[in-house]
Amino acid sequence: MTERILHVFGTLNRGGAETLVMNIYRNIDRSKIQFDFVVHHEEEGAYEEEVRKLGGKVYRIPNYKGTNHFAYKKTWDKLLKDHPEYKIIHCHKESIVALVMDESKKNGRIAIAHSHNTQNIPGFKGKVMDVLNKNVDAKADYRFACSVDAGYWMFGRDKDFTVIDNGIEVENFTYNPDIRAKIREKLGFSDKKVLGHIARFNKQKNHSFLIDIFADLIKEDDDYLLVLAGVGDLKEEIEKKVKALGIEDKVIFLGSIGYVNELLQAIDIFILPSLYEGLAVSTIEAQAAGLKCLLSDTIDKNSKITDLVEFIPIDGGTRPWIEEIQKALPYQREDTSEMIKKAGFDIRETAEKLSEFYLNLIK
Repeated sequence: MTERILHVFGTLNRGGAETLVMNIYRNIDRSKIQFDFVVHHEEEGAYEEEVRKLGGKVYRIPNYKGTNHFAYKKTWDKLLKDHPEYKIIHCHKESIVALVMDESKKNGRIAIAHSHNTQNIPGFKGKVMDVLNKNVDAKADYRFACSVDAGYWMFGRDKDFTVIDNGIEVENFTYNPDIRAKIREKLGFSDKKVLGHIARFNKQKNHSFLIDIFADLIKEDDDYLLVLAGVGDLKEEIEKKVKALGIEDKVIFLGSIGYVNELLQAIDIFILPSLYEGLAVSTIEAQAAGLKCLLSDTIDKNSKITDLVEFIPIDGGTRPWIEEIQKALPYQREDTSEMIKKAGFDIRETAEKLSEFYLNLIK
């Protein structure tokens, strides 16, 4: 009998948590375990077609807005009553994880809360999330986190939790000069120095500051390009800022792409000035590709698996970033795959551990 696990997300686009779960999904024994998904948006996510091809299902429910509190809980109650096959509910959507835990346990299911961050978004919305997720540490049957700091943030320092390494398919990212040459030609990079950023367009990822860095950088050396891969609510706003600065010929918006591994071969520096971050999958992928990585000092320090990573303050203006970019090039790209595997980020190992965990729980 194939056991079905229900994963909960906002969307199934190419975010870090979604990419991790899809990596696991591709590498589990799907004759024993199948993944299905609950999402909170009507638009088709980038991974949904693949989910269906792998045998999974996608359920859509309305996004939680506060004003629909009781209707939201009722939707979950009905979903779980209609689908008794889901013994385990694994929630990755941090804004409503406590609500999902409540409904899961009320319906006799095993509730897993998974932390992928180290703090909430700033402002009013973050305060609402704090209120909603009060006591999530007690509500969850099992607690997972992408890192120790992410676990401390969601569950506190006095609660046990399990760190699930953000594993990747290392071989797909290992540096390959032939792929680099092919993709650089395809994307028209020629002999430019290319900065790459792969993330959702939302406040957390700090795109506006990244554009400030780049605009100041090319005042000193216009031999750079900036490549932005991803989608999100703030994409149009960032496009307008780029145009207003008159640098649209230097900034390439790729949207949601299915060849992140090849793009990482083609760029020269990976840059991530996030306001906050757990142990981001993208930083593991970039290091596996042998890339120099410039990360904000607000990102989980466990992201530094190799000496390719430098942490830079985001409250000191653009100058420190420009200096680190200028210092980074040139360098010799090397094969870092064994380092990534030894650090525990091989997806096969992650998938095997999680599969055993699920099956033991169900038994």
